[in-house]
Parts: sequence; C-alpha cells; structure tokens
Amino acid sequence: MSRFRSSTEGSGVWFVPYLLLTLFVLLDNIQTGIFPASSLELGLYFVPLFLIGLTAESDATPIIIALLGLINDVSNEMPLGFYAALFVIFYLLSASQKSLLANTRFSSYWLTFSVLVMTTYFIAYLMALVLNDVHLATLPLFLSAVACCTAFPLIYFPLYLLDDKLGGSERS
Repeated sequence: MSRFRSSTEGSGVWFVPYLLLTLFVLLDNIQTGIFPASSLELGLYFVPLFLIGLTAESDATPIIIALLGLINDVSNEMPLGFYAALFVIFYLLSASQKSLLANTRFSSYWLTFSVLVMTTYFIAYLMALVLNDVHLATLPLFLSAVACCTAFPLIYFPLYLLDDKLGGSERS
C-alpha cells in the first residue's frame, strides 16, 4: 500500500489532513455527556497529524501544528504549550518514520501509528506528572490511547481512497 503523496507530486488533496486536524482540534472540547466517554481523550487528531508527518515537506509545518496545539490548549483549558508540545513531538516522531514507511503494508502503518500514539500518551502522562496543573488519570489515559489506535483505520482509509481518486495514481 503506497503512502500519501507529498504536495510536490501534484496530489489534489494535500490540504485535507490539515483540515481534518483542525476539525478534530475544534471538536475536541465538545462535551458528550456520556459518562464513560466524558473522561476519554480520544486523540483523533493524531491520525491526520501522522499523515502530515509522513507527507509534509514545508518548513512551516511544525509551526502550524504548534499553533493548532495552542488552540487545543486554550480550548481545553490546559497549560499553554502542553498540547502544542505533544503535537510537535508526535509530528517529529511521525516524520522520522517517513523513509521506513515509504512502501509498506497497512499493518506497518497501523503498528507504527500505535507505537507512536502510545509513546505520545506516555509523554503526556510524564508531562502531567511534572506539571502540577494537569491531572491525568492513568486508566482513562491508557483507554484513550487504545481508542485512538482502534480508530486509525476509520480515518486513514477514507483519506487514502480520496488521495488515490483525486491524485489519479495507480495502486501498488
């Protein structure tokens, strides 16, 4: 399964992961009212962030991602820089996997994404321990990471199919 093409290859949907990331950041602070789900931080914004990390070639991308993290900090009433740091760390970890995931199967994408999400959630937990203002419960945080990893195919496949349809490439 080929990866998303970069913006230099003429793909018509290079901006869709950015729009989806912005949408997930804006929807993140909406309260569901469902008791078990209200304590979960699903982190669906990590899926488009993963795709951005694999395809972005602009030097401004980390700045845009940090700004979206700051918006998430403000909307979730977290200390400034908490999500911004997590977003940039996840982006850099994703970007470091670009050459390894160039021509791999979906299972490699999913496994890599899962490892990076678990690492990022662990970093969030460590940051919460250092900062006295942030209180993250261990079990809901772990369940949030698992839910994020489980939701990966639901977001990845529509983006992959959209990229192939609009980009006009052939499947490998």
